[in-house]
Amino acid sequence: MQNSISNPKKDLAYKLLGVLLIILFWQLLSMRYLSVLVPSPAETLSAMKQLLLSGEITRNLRVSFERQFTGLLLGVMIGTATGLLAGLKRSLELMMNPLVKCLMTIPAVIFVVMAMVWFGMGSVMAVFVVALLVFPIMHINVVEGFKSIDSNYLQMARVYRVPLKIRFQKIYLPGVMHSFLAGISLAVASSIRLTIMAELLGAREGMGQKIAISRSYLQTDHLFAWVLVLIFIVFALDWLFIRPVNRLANRWKVPD
Repeated sequence: MQNSISNPKKDLAYKLLGVLLIILFWQLLSMRYLSVLVPSPAETLSAMKQLLLSGEITRNLRVSFERQFTGLLLGVMIGTATGLLAGLKRSLELMMNPLVKCLMTIPAVIFVVMAMVWFGMGSVMAVFVVALLVFPIMHINVVEGFKSIDSNYLQMARVYRVPLKIRFQKIYLPGVMHSFLAGISLAVASSIRLTIMAELLGAREGMGQKIAISRSYLQTDHLFAWVLVLIFIVFALDWLFIRPVNRLANRWKVPD
């Protein structure tokens, strides 16, 4: 039987071992193939240092983060608003269901191409794609939060004619908060990938565009360097934002 009690130091050691194995495998591949195909970890770090000293990383990170944050904010606001309305009124939920399902099932690259046709190449296109695809994540999570509320509470509130404001504060808000925070966590993680994809296909600046340029000119060391920067960003967001939000969401989770 597996021990359910975890040892933080032992867990960290295994994670570090996993990272070392990845680096070792990467080094072995770089020794087997030409650097134009697989640059070594040392060559990648050297390229990253060059990009950092030239200011390219800082400049393009700022552009990408501005697009991500703007699209994320719009998507969260719209998705939360429609989720609240749909949670309160089932007819509206059913009416919006086809749109939400389409946005969730159609590949994101399709929307990127459509946005390029409508808005051209640039920030507006990237912000639109991020907002459009973050919206259904928040909408679904907020609606599911309403569905998780105990129906006995709602029935009691109707019987005693509790005002909507009190119902929202005492019943709806606590019931929805866990799903809302879980949706925020998922939306943040998704918005990073969506921003990079939009920039990769149709932007004149930003991390995604730099990745596309590195691929086009076979600057594989720069390509790997940008990917490594992206990995660092994802891990930083995971530790600084996503994990704390998930812990906060678990505090709001209604016990079974």
